[in-house]
Order: sequence, then structure tokens, then C-alpha cells
Amino acid sequence: MLGLFTIVLEILAGIVAVTAAAIVVVRVRRKRRHRRLAALAAGPRRALLAFVADNGEHGSHDLVAIPDDAWRAAEPGALALLGKLRGEAHAGLVSVFLRRGIARAALGDLRSRSRVKRARAAQVLGDLELRQAVPELCRLLSDRHDEVRVVAVRALGRIGDPAAAWRIIAGLDRADPVPSLLATHTLVQLGPDAEVTLSAALDHPQARVRAVCLDALGLLGAAGSVHRMARVLREDSYLDVRVAAAVNLGKLGTRGALEPLTLALEPSRPAPLRAAAARALGELGSPAAVPILAGLLDDEQFQVAHEAAHALRRLGEPGTDALVAAVEAEQRRDGGTGAHARPSVSASHAQEALALARVGADRVGAGA
Repeated sequence: MLGLFTIVLEILAGIVAVTAAAIVVVRVRRKRRHRRLAALAAGPRRALLAFVADNGEHGSHDLVAIPDDAWRAAEPGALALLGKLRGEAHAGLVSVFLRRGIARAALGDLRSRSRVKRARAAQVLGDLELRQAVPELCRLLSDRHDEVRVVAVRALGRIGDPAAAWRIIAGLDRADPVPSLLATHTLVQLGPDAEVTLSAALDHPQARVRAVCLDALGLLGAAGSVHRMARVLREDSYLDVRVAAAVNLGKLGTRGALEPLTLALEPSRPAPLRAAAARALGELGSPAAVPILAGLLDDEQFQVAHEAAHALRRLGEPGTDALVAAVEAEQRRDGGTGAHARPSVSASHAQEALALARVGADRVGAGA
């Protein structure tokens, strides 16, 4: 029995020794490979940096002439550099990639069975800002792997072709859609030409889609969509969507948003919507909103009164004057003898907003 136990131990020791030796061999080979690749990439890397430093004006032929093995070693760094460049340097490096056939290979990899290859190809095509890749990238928006869809959406945003807007919007109406913030950011990257599609999508049956499109329109400053956004604010069946409409109407900064936001403040409206509308009036920047907001300082809903006070603060001097008037009116009611009396709701909100306004003014003065 003891002999059998000794044999087992010797076998285990042998397995451990062989495994340790194999690990050492793999690590040595990996280090040699890394050194070889680093040596191969050194020359192309210097040429790339010189090319970028020269704003892509000279050296493109030298980059195209780099041997394939050396270029493959330098390609990951070149791709990382491509994603950070803008302007003429980016256009010059894109030309080098196109002449080396990188775009053609990436277009082929979009249909690879490997999700890693599909995602990597989508990123390359996005960094190349290759418009001819838009239809194939749109096809990836229905890929079964969410990481591929995410990379495809980012690539479409980098390319900035407004023709992709509707496909991105349609991709939100899935059981496992891309994150809303990513979709919003990408739709904004498509630029003002996507406004018509975003505005039309406010009639989409999916509430999530309508909310994302409202956010994108607000960030784009799509003043031409005020009336459609106002209709959503007035009629949509989902409170969260109506709140999003109020918030983004405030971002537009147009006088046409004043009336729908004012109507959203009626006492019969839900408190979260009224609070969002009050805040939006402050973002709108119109002095005409001052009397409306001043009338909300004593609203029975705390959040509505709170947002109204801080909206007045953001409206500058006219709003600050209204806050001061609310505090002075409280003091007159107390007859100057209520120093220890608890202030009214409106005066409390006004005092808080004025205190923050003074802090902001002090910081600006210190910075000056």
C-alpha cells in the first residue's frame, strides 16, 4: 500500500514538473514573440508618428511600402492612433489604410462567424469613417451578440451618416436594445440632418424610443421640432416621456417652448411633470417666465416650488429680483418682529436659491 502511495506521489510530482516546464517554455516563447513584434513595429511606428506630426502631408508612400509582416506588427498601434486623430492627419492616415486594403478586409470580416472579428471590423470601419460601410454596419444592429451591436452603433456615430438614423432607432425596439445613452449620443453625432427622422420617430409606439429621440432632439437644439415635442408633452400616455419632452424643450432655448411648458405647470398635471417644466423654464432663459415661476414658490408640492426657485436663480437678474421680492414680502408680513419665526414655504425656497446665487457670484468674483 505504501509503495502504491509513493508511486502516485511520484506521478503527481512528474505532472507538476512537466506543467511547470511547459509554462516556462510558453512564457519564453511569448516574450521572444513580443520582442520580435516590437522590433518589427519599431520602424513603422516611427514612420507613423512622423507622418502624423507632419499632418499627413508627406510620407504616405513610405507607409504603403512597409512590408506586410512589419505592418501587421504595427497595425494595432496604427488603428489606435487612427481613432484619436481628426482633420488632415486623420484623412491622410485613412488614405494609407485604404491603399493597404484594410477597409476591404474589414468589410469582409463584418460577415465573419467570429463575433470578435465582426466587432473589430466594425470599429476599424468606424475609425476610417467609411460611408460605404454604413449599410453593412446597419445590418449588424440586429446581430445576436450585444457587444457587436454596441460597436456597430458607435461606428455609425463616428461615420455620421444621417441615413443610419432610422436603423438605429429601430434597433431600440428590441428585447435587448443598446443602452439608451449610447443611442442618444450616436443619434446626436449624425447631426442636424437627422432631425426629420428623429421628429417622425416621436410617433413610435415604443415609449423608450420616443424618450431617446426627445433627448437627441434636445441635444441637437432642433428648434424646428418644437411643435412635435410640445404635442408629446401634452398628449403622450407615459409620464416619463412627457417629462423628457419638458426637459428637452427647455434645452432648445426658443420662445415657442414657453407656452407648452407653462401649460404643463397647471395644478392638474402630475407633480414630476410640473417640476420638470419649472426647471425647463429656467433653462429656457426667457424673462417672460419670471412671473410664472414666482407664482410657484408657494406651491404645495415641494419639488415644484424648489425647481421654480432655482429656475428663477438661473434666469439672472430678473429672476433674482423676484426671489428678493418674495423674501421681502415675507418680512413685511412679519412686521420686522419675526426674526425667530419660521419662514413660509415660498420664502424658504427663495432664501435657498439666493444663497446659492451668492455662492456662485463669489466664485466668479474670486476667479476674476
